[in-house]
Amino acid sequence: MIVGEFPSEADINTGVLFGHSGPGAELGRMLQDAKILKSTCFQTVFLRERPPRGDVTAFIAEKKKQVTSDHIIVRDKYALPKVASWLDLLQREIELCRPNVIIALGNAAMWALTGQWGITSWRGSVLQSDLPLSLDYRPKVIPVFPAGLVMAKREWRPQAIHDLKRAAKESATAVCVRPDYSFIIRPDFSTALSVLDQLYRQLEASPAKLAIDIETRAGHISCLGFAWSKTQAMCIPFMCVERPAGYWSEQEEPTILYALSKVLQHPNLVGVGQNFHYDMQYIQRFFCFTPRIARDTMLANHSMFPGFQKSLAFLASMYCEHYTYWKDDGKGWDPSIPEEDYWTYNCTDAVYTFEVDDAQQVVVDQVGKREVHDFQQRLFWPVLRTMNKGIRIDHQKRNVFAADLLTQIQEHQAFLDYILGYQININSPPQMQDLLYNQFQLPKQYNRDSGALTCDDEAINKLSDLVVFFRPIGQTVLHLRSLSKFLSTYVMAKLDIDGRMRCSFSITGTETYRFSSSKNAFGSGANLQNIPSGT
Repeated sequence: MIVGEFPSEADINTGVLFGHSGPGAELGRMLQDAKILKSTCFQTVFLRERPPRGDVTAFIAEKKKQVTSDHIIVRDKYALPKVASWLDLLQREIELCRPNVIIALGNAAMWALTGQWGITSWRGSVLQSDLPLSLDYRPKVIPVFPAGLVMAKREWRPQAIHDLKRAAKESATAVCVRPDYSFIIRPDFSTALSVLDQLYRQLEASPAKLAIDIETRAGHISCLGFAWSKTQAMCIPFMCVERPAGYWSEQEEPTILYALSKVLQHPNLVGVGQNFHYDMQYIQRFFCFTPRIARDTMLANHSMFPGFQKSLAFLASMYCEHYTYWKDDGKGWDPSIPEEDYWTYNCTDAVYTFEVDDAQQVVVDQVGKREVHDFQQRLFWPVLRTMNKGIRIDHQKRNVFAADLLTQIQEHQAFLDYILGYQININSPPQMQDLLYNQFQLPKQYNRDSGALTCDDEAINKLSDLVVFFRPIGQTVLHLRSLSKFLSTYVMAKLDIDGRMRCSFSITGTETYRFSSSKNAFGSGANLQNIPSGT
């Protein structure tokens, strides 16, 4: 069964749902590429009317300001009453059709069937409908990018085809298969040591793979998880809400860390991580040892498909057999949520990393990128050494430079305050909007993407060209912004605890295989590859 969000303009003009023009034609091509015969699918839409400008918020409010007195609660959102009747109609269609799997094209369709919102996160997941169907089963639901969105963002088409192929495979049965995960999430001292000892003995006998992942809180390692298969993992906590002094006693923690270091540094370990430069910085700084990492899944995908996304959620959606989006489970940290959920999230990261690596190593050879892949993986270690060594700073010159910039900032600010007759904060959008559009009555400028009133650099440059008397003021504002940014972002960039500047260098930073740089995991450094030039 295929459920779209609402009829397209082409559908309305032709009177045919998912017809042979516009998004309907693209959907047909996508289904054909996924080996799905369109004529064998029951096709319908959730919203029976096309919302103005194709914006579903005209029917379903996403923000408080969109809610009117006409709205009622439908599921967990405010919506117009006709949305509730359309949901009832969709429910009756499902009961008559009894599909094994439903392809949900877009946010509104996914929300109607599962209550989830956020198609870019949930796409490709194998979900189950939670509608109160008068049936003895719950159909599977696979969210897919709608054809209209794919036409606007062609780079998303491979993901949509992949997700449709998953739907074709899942259509064989109504049974929703979930991995039989076996996680150890609250180990006691003897259990943790026993598992680590078993892994050590296994490594002594032969090489073995472990997928490793850490979680952090307040700049420290809160837990470390590792998986030895795509369903088995253990999380070793170090921070715990109910134990403010730490999860382990003062005597237990060194013993745990020593056993952990023996496993993660074993010569036979085939360590796998996702974006492991981040994890490695924490492990080296706080645990004082270096895990033996053989492969990084982010690096592997960059080697094959440098233009694709590289997050673990994306890789899992493309490579894992039974995938359901999980990343919101560990987003941030809320003390009110049971810590078992947080530790389960850590184990889930580890098992998905394990399975992604298994699949990637097959695909690397299929696409003929083994040489590129191996070279990229070898870069992991010299780049890490560069990040660890850092850059020596001439503190005297740094202070002189900072003082010079501060003097220039004060001179520019004094000139601006003198011209205007009062002190203005150029970083305050309300103050700048009042100056430009109320006091000076300048032509209003709007952000091209959001449509909101703006006082950004582009707007001030344009107004300086349009209005001669404003030009000295506008240029002073731009100079002030530039000087302040250069001072705070580059000259006074945060240094590490020993006074050196340590940046994070990303091997996967660009599609062209050029590195990118940024602040490191502890907030030191800056983007040193794009320092502004000029006077």
